[in-house]
Amino acid sequence: MAGDGDRGLSEDRLRGVLDLFERLRERPPWRWRERLRPLLLLLGPARATSHLAEMLKSRCEDERAPVSHIAADTPATDVSGVLREAKRELSQPSSHRRAEPPLRFPLLEMALWLRDLREIRLAGDRPAPRGASASERENHLLVRRLTHPPVGDNENARRRELNRVIRRRGRDVLRDLEERRGRPATFLAFLEQIAPIGIAVVALVSAGTAAALDLAAAVLAAVVGLAFVTVQILARTRGWYGVHQFAWFLKQPYVDHDSTGFLGFALGVFDPRPVEPDDHGAQLDLLLVAAFLEDLRRNYRRDYRRAAWARVRYPVLIFEYLAAGHPGVTFVELVERVRADTQATEGLPGFDPLIVTAGVDPDAPASDDPSASAGPRLVDRLAEAVRVDVSSGEPQSVVAARVLWDGYTHEQRRVGALGSRRELRVDITRDPGGDLPPVRPVRRRPRLAHPALPWIAMVAVAAASVSVISVQVVRYCSPFGIRRMANGECVGITDGSFRFGESSGGRNNDNRLNKVLDGIESQNDHVKESGKPYATVVYLGPVTADPSIENRRIDLLAGVQGELIGLAVAQKRFNDAAEGDDLRLRVLIANAGAKFRYAVHVAEQIRKRALKDRTVVAVLGFEQSRRQTQQAIQLLAKSALPLVGTANSYDGTALLDGDAGYSPYYFRLASPNSRTAKHAAFWARNGDVGGAKVREAAVVYNNDPDDLYSRNMASDFQKAFRPGTARMLPYRNPGELNKLVREACQRQPEMFYYAGRADEFRSFVNVLELSCPKRPLVLADDEIAKYVSDNSYELGRKNTFDLYFTPLAAREAWTARWIGGQSPQTFYSDYDPAVRAMTDGNADQSRQPAITRAAVSYDAVTLVASVAGRVYWQEKALPSATSVFAALNDPDHDVLRNGASGVIRFGSRTTGHQVLDKPVMLATLKQDGTTEVEQVCGRLIAGRQGPAHCPPGGETSDT
Repeated sequence: MAGDGDRGLSEDRLRGVLDLFERLRERPPWRWRERLRPLLLLLGPARATSHLAEMLKSRCEDERAPVSHIAADTPATDVSGVLREAKRELSQPSSHRRAEPPLRFPLLEMALWLRDLREIRLAGDRPAPRGASASERENHLLVRRLTHPPVGDNENARRRELNRVIRRRGRDVLRDLEERRGRPATFLAFLEQIAPIGIAVVALVSAGTAAALDLAAAVLAAVVGLAFVTVQILARTRGWYGVHQFAWFLKQPYVDHDSTGFLGFALGVFDPRPVEPDDHGAQLDLLLVAAFLEDLRRNYRRDYRRAAWARVRYPVLIFEYLAAGHPGVTFVELVERVRADTQATEGLPGFDPLIVTAGVDPDAPASDDPSASAGPRLVDRLAEAVRVDVSSGEPQSVVAARVLWDGYTHEQRRVGALGSRRELRVDITRDPGGDLPPVRPVRRRPRLAHPALPWIAMVAVAAASVSVISVQVVRYCSPFGIRRMANGECVGITDGSFRFGESSGGRNNDNRLNKVLDGIESQNDHVKESGKPYATVVYLGPVTADPSIENRRIDLLAGVQGELIGLAVAQKRFNDAAEGDDLRLRVLIANAGAKFRYAVHVAEQIRKRALKDRTVVAVLGFEQSRRQTQQAIQLLAKSALPLVGTANSYDGTALLDGDAGYSPYYFRLASPNSRTAKHAAFWARNGDVGGAKVREAAVVYNNDPDDLYSRNMASDFQKAFRPGTARMLPYRNPGELNKLVREACQRQPEMFYYAGRADEFRSFVNVLELSCPKRPLVLADDEIAKYVSDNSYELGRKNTFDLYFTPLAAREAWTARWIGGQSPQTFYSDYDPAVRAMTDGNADQSRQPAITRAAVSYDAVTLVASVAGRVYWQEKALPSATSVFAALNDPDHDVLRNGASGVIRFGSRTTGHQVLDKPVMLATLKQDGTTEVEQVCGRLIAGRQGPAHCPPGGETSDT
């Protein structure tokens, strides 16, 4: 049935209209489904349209959706007034849900502010009206400054003044809100947009940096990232972006401008022109409308901002009732014109989400001129304004036919963007009766767009990143190649850039290695920067002290310090001699941990490194004979890498499982325990140790099952000492050692043979000095050379016992007594300058690197580098591990005739690639702390050397 023309229908009978309204303002979940919404014309008398407008407004406000209601008797007299009211209402708390940011209109506010300044300028030098707000008075003052000297007559000064005011006003340039948002509220609004993503990214970058570099770099990345996020928030909240955010105006076609930059554009709007076009006011209105639509477009753009995805209702502008003179009519016309212009100039437009609903009397005239009452109707005027122009389909000439396709495709794009119809008409006074289905349920905000989700995600990512960094701190000391083990040691491979023990602050002597590591790193950098071919050797050794010992200084690093200095000297000499395209040498340092505790773990790292880096031609070191060292050698041998042992003297080193014999890839530089014990027992029995023949000896050794050296050396000495009596004194810890020595001193033997480790030698000496009634005589192996290096002056000064030992090498052997008139080994002349350069000059003079270990490691690097260089020139290609192994495995030639530890020629695999006729020396410590070599058996030099008292078969062939 028909409804009363002056009375609106009830809400129950308006379900169809309400359902249409909900469909219009519901935002599709997918971007590709978004389209411009048509104009909704509600046809009926003023009372009915006002009733329905209030109903639609209430529905929006009930769910706090963006809505603006423009009354029929609005105080707005022009388009700018409509826009001010729409902006104000769309920004109100009632137009957005709690915890959601409001819609913002920075472009519109700037355009309105420039229009206000223009109006003040056109009004002349009139003062601000009485009762004007503070912002109006400020605008009048700004206009006066921009038009009067000294600012007004200087274009640059005008720009600076305008820019200063814009920056000071910040985000509220118009200042027309009754309740301005405070800076804290603005700060929180932008914090929600930037902080979660920013902090999450910072956390991820920090965690990645911690994994790829180190903790210090991660902290730096976090500080820089958080500072950047903070600056971004402050810049947005305090207007620091200034005019850069208004570059959009320079792309608009509505106001002519010939100045550069936004400030020039703003002054062009502000300044009246001598001759202005007739439509200048309309152009300004178009600019206002375009700014309004662009602001809405940016508010609804689906990007990284969560709030844009949470807006599931389009903003609605409800005109309660439009008459011919209402500014809303012009507004609707301008909106459609801007949309059409945008499509024409930019192709497919950036979608703007505005929905316009207008109440119109179907019989109202299009003009407010009383004489035009019989003319066109207002509803037809609005329909014409929103009509989509399409071609008439008239046939074209043969010349114009060439543009038909372009016109057709352009028309298709217009229809695709604007739709085939731009208005929907509903007669709200007609009710055909019957049952109506309920209004369709509204789409709810996506769960993933909940305001708390970014913060939850941020906290989760930050917590995960903190956990990752914590794992790095606990598990890794630097990159993934340097791992922190359970006992706190840092093990892995470095080019010298990582200082394995620097975190100890020097308490365990780790810092004494820093300078030598610096030197190796510098050499490696030079090799890489040269761009020349190079080979790589990896040193595997115990670069850190044992953290389980309370006084870590007793676990000496003199041995590894000496080996590293020997490496550095050999590397520098080899690289300095290289010219042109000669082969260079790079050295990597692999820390196996104190007592080679993590040798297998690091050996696996070396194996993987060698598979990726084909410049790796050999692995050196293995100085301690322990079970873990044996396992590491067996693992690396499977990779066919040549392995050169420095001080490892265990008889069974590199023995494979079963009856496979010795590994073909392992070459030992140290004399085997059996050979050293044979010489030591011979010298003791024949009076070369202490000046009297020894018939009884107490053999002190470490019975740790992981220590292969100590038990093996003790057993070999016991066998070689026969028919003398050897009393075996095994210990497992310093406490047992002290007890055994005290008991032995009660029936003091003629000599103590110390086959234990340097770690416990201080305890052995202390008990010996306090418990033995007679001056003790001690004979030891090269193992104690590490202790002697650090304590030689103290031992000589105290002079409480006679100490003899069998070093692997000695500078004192290169004297005329042993080498005659031959030139001494040049390593020892380079050694002292190298020590001064690679150690702390202020350190205690007694804390010196072990020169015996330096000499052996020097020989190891020199022989591998020499062989690699020879292979490089012979094969005209980079040496490989296989070619270096083949060159080392040549029992018919000396691989190093002038080694610092003697002539080096390796024997066959059946004997474990021992150095043939390896020199064994007997040295003693004198009262001034210096060392004196008393016997040298074996080939120290290639020529004739001085005679020595050697066991049968132990002398050189030239003796």
